[in-house]
Amino acid sequence: MKDLSLRLLVAVVGIPLLLFILIKGGIYFYLLSVIITLVGQWEMYRLLEHKDSKPNFWPGILLGQILLAIIFIGAQSYLIILGILTLMYVIGAEMFRNDGSVLLNVSGTLLGIIYPTFFWGMLLYLRIYFPQMYPAEGNSGGMFIIIIFVTIWICDTFAYFFGMKWGKHRLFERVSPKKSWEGAIAGLVGAILVYLGVYFWQIIPITLTVALVSGLIVGIFGQFGDLVESWFKRDAGVKDSSNLLPGHGGVLDRFDSVMFSAPLFLILLMLLH
Repeated sequence: MKDLSLRLLVAVVGIPLLLFILIKGGIYFYLLSVIITLVGQWEMYRLLEHKDSKPNFWPGILLGQILLAIIFIGAQSYLIILGILTLMYVIGAEMFRNDGSVLLNVSGTLLGIIYPTFFWGMLLYLRIYFPQMYPAEGNSGGMFIIIIFVTIWICDTFAYFFGMKWGKHRLFERVSPKKSWEGAIAGLVGAILVYLGVYFWQIIPITLTVALVSGLIVGIFGQFGDLVESWFKRDAGVKDSSNLLPGHGGVLDRFDSVMFSAPLFLILLMLLH
């Protein structure tokens, strides 16, 4: 009962605050992105430590935040340069560090920069540049991101309740024993229905094709992101990525679906732009 109360309290406070920040965008969303990626990297590096990897913590954190800042200030042309220098630095620093397995440490440090920071950075990019790619009246960038979050929540809700009621065939028992194909299909249907509603009511200016593909992105890759995070935790032997959010786990537990969906949305919009 206490866990349920804490879970509801976090949701009651957190959801309106998140929606406010998504609508405001700008420096507000950038600062939220900094907090989420800092905590997310810390959680990822803790998971890696359970597998005897020793990520280069502070350099990994710093390089991740430089990546995020480059996206925020619109200097995307420097991302390739940053990527090359990051790889060279992490490998070189590990040679002088000489602490455990160089393969585990280098790969762990880089993984923490890519997931969650680079993946979340794609969401930051979408929040900033969606109105430029698809001009429309009103706060289309904020609405675009809000719709992604709402669709993920609807997808999760459909998957959970349909899975609980009718789930008989395990989706990926080795990774997440409770998830079922029935629940996953229901989640996919729920995601597509949300985007069909967005299209028919023209909440944001998207075509029917974009609506259907968007529903597939959340319904498939959003659920895939949830599976991947469960896979990471199972491999590390932990229940949650952290206990930061009472009743909800950690940042990686809460935002895994959106982190895996964001890069696919960016690819979709860039192909269509």
